[in-house]
Amino acid sequence: MSNPDNHSHQAPNPKNMNKAFYIGIGLNSAFTLIEFIVGYSINSLALIADASHNLSDVASLIISLIGMKLAQKASTTLYTYGYKKASIMASLINAILLVTIVIGIAYEALGRFDTIPEVAGKVIIITALIGVFINTVSAFAFYKGQKDDINVKGAFLHLMVDALVSVGVVISGIIIYYTSWNIVDPLVSLIISVVILLSTWGLLKESIKLAIDGVPQNVDLSKITAILESYNFIQNFHHLHIWALSTTENALTVHIVPKTDITFEETITMKENIKEDLAHQNIQHATIEFGTKADDNQKSRALNESIN
Repeated sequence: MSNPDNHSHQAPNPKNMNKAFYIGIGLNSAFTLIEFIVGYSINSLALIADASHNLSDVASLIISLIGMKLAQKASTTLYTYGYKKASIMASLINAILLVTIVIGIAYEALGRFDTIPEVAGKVIIITALIGVFINTVSAFAFYKGQKDDINVKGAFLHLMVDALVSVGVVISGIIIYYTSWNIVDPLVSLIISVVILLSTWGLLKESIKLAIDGVPQNVDLSKITAILESYNFIQNFHHLHIWALSTTENALTVHIVPKTDITFEETITMKENIKEDLAHQNIQHATIEFGTKADDNQKSRALNESIN
């Protein structure tokens, strides 16, 4: 029994994503080096903060790429699931890395309020504008893939936030250039820190949840339950577990008790029907165990005896 109103999402093409990662790593590596040099030469914390964030982007893109490539490797006798979980670990490392960068930038910015150095507004404007362009181009390469893969989403968020941060740096450069209010430089750095933290918080929570086998964000447990309850032959079900194998694949196990004893052939047919419905709910790997009414009654009696 299949529900027509449900829909499934396809994982992004690994080859396309690999190309996106290479583009992002190449462009951001070059720009980060330039931005660090310019930032230190004109003593602009806003540029240094932006460069630090760009550096974290490069690191996160490399980590995400490694995670994606590991996830594509075949399973082994030691790692029967393969290395799919590596993509989840990559997204978690990215989130932690971003939060660490935020703390460092905020600490440095607060220290700058005591002694505010002069900075060259025009140079800040030009450098940051280049950053807006590079990060926007890089982020666009990840736009499609980020909808269905939290690992790719992490990379996309990194780059989009960087583009927005660079816009903020451009604005600070304009203000400094026309007003000589150098206090804007550390102030913008603090604002950058808040923006990064807000954009990262959701990614951090979801990454932690997936790392400890929580129900993935793209799976609705209530819909899964409704699907199982919609089958007339099911008396009840238990031991329902859902977790992420990777950032693009989810697994489910469930123990089903039918209303009447069924043949082996009927079991196969029922499993196929259930798996088809579950596939529309982003469940790529389902393990379904059928019990018997006798098994269920025996468990119920044992439970009642333990309570009494």
